[in-house]
Amino acid sequence: MNLKHRVKHFWQYFETIQKDIELCLKEHDQHELNHLLEDLNARLVNIVGTKMEVELNENGFYEMTFPSGGDKNVQFCTALLIKDAPQQLKEDWILNAWRPPLSEKALNSFIDCNGKHYTGADFKVYYNINTDLKMLDIKVYSEAFKGMDEDYRNRLTAYMLELFIGELELEARINSIETILEESEEEDVCLLPNFYEDICDIIIDEEWSEYHDPTMIYMAYKLDEKLPSETLRKDMKMIITTNPQLQEELLNQEYESCKEMKQRGAEYGYLFYEVLYEDEKEALLRQQLEKEINKMLYDMSIARTIGGAIGIHYSYIDVAVFDVDGFLIALEKMNEKMKFKLYYRPFLTD
Repeated sequence: MNLKHRVKHFWQYFETIQKDIELCLKEHDQHELNHLLEDLNARLVNIVGTKMEVELNENGFYEMTFPSGGDKNVQFCTALLIKDAPQQLKEDWILNAWRPPLSEKALNSFIDCNGKHYTGADFKVYYNINTDLKMLDIKVYSEAFKGMDEDYRNRLTAYMLELFIGELELEARINSIETILEESEEEDVCLLPNFYEDICDIIIDEEWSEYHDPTMIYMAYKLDEKLPSETLRKDMKMIITTNPQLQEELLNQEYESCKEMKQRGAEYGYLFYEVLYEDEKEALLRQQLEKEINKMLYDMSIARTIGGAIGIHYSYIDVAVFDVDGFLIALEKMNEKMKFKLYYRPFLTD
């Protein structure tokens, strides 16, 4: 079954127990809630690769969150999940396809280390503005780090940052993270619960671009042109992508992301066509074509574009395909209206 249909069937099942979940949240029946979530999350891990968190927030709204941990496969799948949620559910619940900043979970979180109780306010964040990258390099200190090995400190810090500033800003704004065992003399410092507000102020002051969706953060890579080739994907001069993890794997001829998506009833692939113009005009054509294809196919939950590449001989539009059969039919219809032909290949052909 393809991912599009798996998502549809999940929501059909969820609606059969939705009232039970809402009642558990209202009555604070954690035991029964855990029982209901155990079944739901077993399904979700197979469909999108993560579990859901639910809560009744302080404003009385039901809230559902799908933390991704920065995994692009999960983000693309949960974005589709939220997009295709029943309309009534969207009206009754707050649905988060990734962890938002300063959630109830963040504000109520704590850790116990060496017999002491630590909250977000026990973490200090020292930050430096990297004007070239338009990101922040940070150091994080907490008394809780004492006695922890470096790997555990790093994982704990990444989790606490995700809770307090959200997945979007963690991915878009944080260039490097260092955990330190002694307080610093650096001037730009704040407590972790205040860090999100500081980031927002920096974005305004530095006039950085604002992002609203981690699946729409594009990165560009210029490739070595010394060995041009006429072979597909070997002639690339520039890669523009919202999934750098996938591109790194492909360049190294590794396919873990592709295999994961295949297990969920989806696949990564690329559309390609022969280069028609010089570099700048070709780049504009590819970009416009990507937008038009995404608008048409994502509205139907068939696929979404995730960037692409400009090559010496070909231009590429990379796609995450959620319904392969529907995608191939749509491609055939697109080609009937195109002045040039688009071709498609999956990245994983085994």
